[in-house]
Amino acid sequence: MKKSLRADLTLLLVTIFWGAGFPATKIALQTMKPYYNIGIRFAIASLLLAALFYKKLKDLNKSLIKSALVLSSLLFATYAFQTVGIQYTTASKSGFFSGLAVLIVPFFSIFYLKTKLELKAMVSIFMATAGLFLMSYTDGSFDFNIGDFLTILCSVCYAWQLLFTGTYVQKHDATLLAIVQLFFVSVFGMIFAVFLEPFPKNMSLPSFLAMLFSAVLCTAFAFWVQTTAQKFTPASHIALIFTMEPVFGAITSFLILKETLGAKGIIGGALIVSAMLMSELQWTKESSIS
Repeated sequence: MKKSLRADLTLLLVTIFWGAGFPATKIALQTMKPYYNIGIRFAIASLLLAALFYKKLKDLNKSLIKSALVLSSLLFATYAFQTVGIQYTTASKSGFFSGLAVLIVPFFSIFYLKTKLELKAMVSIFMATAGLFLMSYTDGSFDFNIGDFLTILCSVCYAWQLLFTGTYVQKHDATLLAIVQLFFVSVFGMIFAVFLEPFPKNMSLPSFLAMLFSAVLCTAFAFWVQTTAQKFTPASHIALIFTMEPVFGAITSFLILKETLGAKGIIGGALIVSAMLMSELQWTKESSIS
């Protein structure tokens, strides 16, 4: 199996965990505030990876720490904009605007990495975006508000995080980069939490277990995989794979929270899956734009 295909399949597993993370986050936030959730979740994730790969810690250096600080700032901004934005917009619209990274990354790549986009990549990107739209706009609401704007900023930050990760993993150890990045995100989360939120004194067992699931599988495993996989897969391709997240999110939300998707959502999910399959196919005649 090619390294690129193995990376794609592993990233697809990440989207399954992230999809399950939607209902898990809802359960976790029942008895704790968002910034404390981010701070504690990322602290557990970074400590877990540090314990598993402690032998690598001796190779820490200033250059890697600076790169991790850049990535962590963008990643924390991604979560912060999404967390604040969803308070002013619907969950469905938040899901659509959060997924716009699939459209943003390839176009940023043209200017930042001087890459060319194949025709099949462009078709896949627009199919996935249409799928996200149908999955998200199931209530027929089209008004634009401050929450929508903040969530678009979330996608912009994540697009840059993906692009910079692709650059930094060529210079630094991917595992170390993931560990330090997650540690800094936890620090940022705790700083915001201390100043803006009450401490979660009465966290329920379901909330704690849901947060633990998010910390181990949706954070430690997921971002270690993403960082490592970007040695073999471009950021634009990863962004496309991650459009499967709302599909798995809809499935797990139905199974755990009994939330239904509707006909438009099912069609949207089918478009996303089709876009994913199309991106993996080898077309006989390639075209590209620069």
